[in-house]
Amino acid sequence: MRWKRKAAALTAGMMAFSMLAGCGAEEAKETAAVSAEESSVNTGQAQEENGNGEKTVINIWSKDRHDAAYVQEKIDEYNASNTDNIEVKYTLYTDNFTQAVDMAIQSDEMPDMLTYVNATEFNKYVDDGWWLDLYEYMDDDMKEYFKDVIIPGYNEFDGKLYFIPTSGTTCRLFYNKEIFERVGIEHPPETLEELVEDAKQITSQLSQEGIYGFAESMKSANSGLSRSMIVGLQRETGKPYGYDFEKGEYDFTDWADTLKLWTELLSDECAFPGCESLDIDPLRTQFAAGKIGMYMSYSHAEPGVYENQFPMDSSKWDCAPIPTVGGKENGKQYYEGTGGYLINAKSPNAEKTFQVYKEIFANEEYLVGYYEGGFGVSIIPAVQEKAEPGEDFKNKEWLLIHPEMDAMLPKAPHEAFVSGMVVEGEDLFKTCESIYYGGADVESTLQDLTDRYNAAYQNAIENGTGYEIRIPDYDPMNPTMN
Repeated sequence: MRWKRKAAALTAGMMAFSMLAGCGAEEAKETAAVSAEESSVNTGQAQEENGNGEKTVINIWSKDRHDAAYVQEKIDEYNASNTDNIEVKYTLYTDNFTQAVDMAIQSDEMPDMLTYVNATEFNKYVDDGWWLDLYEYMDDDMKEYFKDVIIPGYNEFDGKLYFIPTSGTTCRLFYNKEIFERVGIEHPPETLEELVEDAKQITSQLSQEGIYGFAESMKSANSGLSRSMIVGLQRETGKPYGYDFEKGEYDFTDWADTLKLWTELLSDECAFPGCESLDIDPLRTQFAAGKIGMYMSYSHAEPGVYENQFPMDSSKWDCAPIPTVGGKENGKQYYEGTGGYLINAKSPNAEKTFQVYKEIFANEEYLVGYYEGGFGVSIIPAVQEKAEPGEDFKNKEWLLIHPEMDAMLPKAPHEAFVSGMVVEGEDLFKTCESIYYGGADVESTLQDLTDRYNAAYQNAIENGTGYEIRIPDYDPMNPTMN
């Protein structure tokens, strides 16, 4: 591709950028949740075909359903047009992507390339040599083109670059404007207390019609809270995942007021029935059908979801910042880059896999189309200059990244050295679940969680499986990467 020697400041890029979740187009030519064993068969076939002098098959795994049709279309075009005797096979996992990656690594049956999983999975295997250093194959033009999204401590470590985010995501509160009008709510809630009252108002007035005030995909406490309560707490407390970077210690005790309100929010007075077993796509289905007043999720995918997957008139929905207790704002909430791919450094086809990555996923035409299709907001300045994004991204301001609220946050110890910090008992997500669904005492449970995480952190330092993470004079409103 022709690389533009052109870049604007990353802050300017953030202004036109939005957030993660996304889920599936029925017309997508997806392979639907195959097992790791099936994919290993594909890998074996690829190697056999290559050994016979036939096509080199590059296997790609993805977790992203919201863009599956677009990606498959581009892969089909590449397979039909490339002159290097390469065939790309694209496998979509619907629900079990993380488990599939874990199994594939344990059995040494990784695909050639996969979508960036999450910070936890990335960190778990980065020191084991699984992820290819992209710098090995990038030319100077490519480095220049993507220089604004190369961030030490995020995707670049010790002079090695492992993935390139091309779009972005953060979390917002999504709401049904028609439901608000019906019950007399004039604007989205600005505090968590208002959110609870609004949810109660909708449920009390409309539940006889099967319409409820609030829902969240709580089948997985980790998934549900990471796109909702945890994000609000980052702004409310200034401590990402309960970690005080200035003091160098965990403190979950100031989560108490939030968890008390979330216990109300997930009760029958407010919530859509069955939230405890609800996945995000069934939730979106009900929201599109006008049965849910509000929910929280990643912002980058929803325009595409309600345009292509679960059709919903754009005028009926909008989004707003996630409310905090009393409207407190003591820090910024995280945003994360999306659109990144990890290449298997141990693949026998690593060089050709990078070629596929560069010619499909790092191609400017692909990136412009991705942004214009509503699959994610570009954070690449050259793409922003060329693209004409859809009306949702033009008209719904909170779909975009706002530097005054959203920032890239440093990693707490349990994120930075995932395998090295072993917490006794339930993790923070399941502990919160024991409060809002299990009725556990809030104050004593959060104190115990604080003690257990600090003990695990200190043990990791003493055992050499972790290290001290402390940022003197850390400012939650102007966070810096550790």
